[in-house]
Amino acid sequence: MDINQLQTFIRVSEFGSFTKAGEQSFISGTAVMKQINRLETELNLKLFSRTATGVTLTPQGQKFLPYVRQLLDLLNTAIEETRKTRLDDKQVISIGTSILHPAEPFMVLWRQLASQLSQFQLRLVQLQEDLNSSNREYALLGRSSDLIVGTFDNATLKQSFSAIKLGVYHFGIAVRSDNPLAQLETIRFEDLANQQLLTVPKGISEKNDQLRSEILNTVSSVKMVETDGRYVINTFNTAVDENIALISLTPWKNIHPNLVTIPLETNITVPYGLLSTKFPGRATDNFLTAFLKVFN
Repeated sequence: MDINQLQTFIRVSEFGSFTKAGEQSFISGTAVMKQINRLETELNLKLFSRTATGVTLTPQGQKFLPYVRQLLDLLNTAIEETRKTRLDDKQVISIGTSILHPAEPFMVLWRQLASQLSQFQLRLVQLQEDLNSSNREYALLGRSSDLIVGTFDNATLKQSFSAIKLGVYHFGIAVRSDNPLAQLETIRFEDLANQQLLTVPKGISEKNDQLRSEILNTVSSVKMVETDGRYVINTFNTAVDENIALISLTPWKNIHPNLVTIPLETNITVPYGLLSTKFPGRATDNFLTAFLKVFN
């Protein structure tokens, strides 16, 4: 039995569905079901009744639920209280960072505001890859880090996340340095005529979907080449290996040494900010409250 299984147990009890619980963690319903099956086997308990329309707590599950909530609350309190004693009683807040979700946009702001938030100490955490998740960094939020800096839209916030907007990222087109598009100072939609354009599938990003629609309405000869899901590092390698243009964003401007990112002429931008779970814990909630006071 591990913490992830207990957190999954609570999510399934709340949503009454393996699939819906999986959506909250960006993992499949099958992966959720396997976690619950393993938990029930290890505990020798029947926690859920499975039906064609969903799952419900058994009497054993109902009895077990409040204890699990207490256990996780106690663990969260223990972690928070322990962190307070580490650095002159400062509350330590962990910020996740990765190549695709760099913390740098917030760190620039933090250096300006840190003196007004002296009761807090930031700790950077390298986000690890979670192969069972369709969005690795977001899936780890609240588990390996308290906060991450990332993009968000309505679909993101309908999941388990809250966001404080810090700014917007701008779209660009990343191409190999020997691609003719690399010689342009800015790229118009018309410049993409007859080009292949690497992008995420529809339904992942509202802003990306909007941009795709505008491009195709302006230049119908553009061929959209979809990735398997959200961008990973190999997405940028593919753009280099196949000499194909790629829809990019501000923080990825220098992500690959063989790609040049040219600003795209569009009014569409993507909001980014500090992302937290909807129930981030007392220390993180205190930090966000204090940050908003000095940020605004």
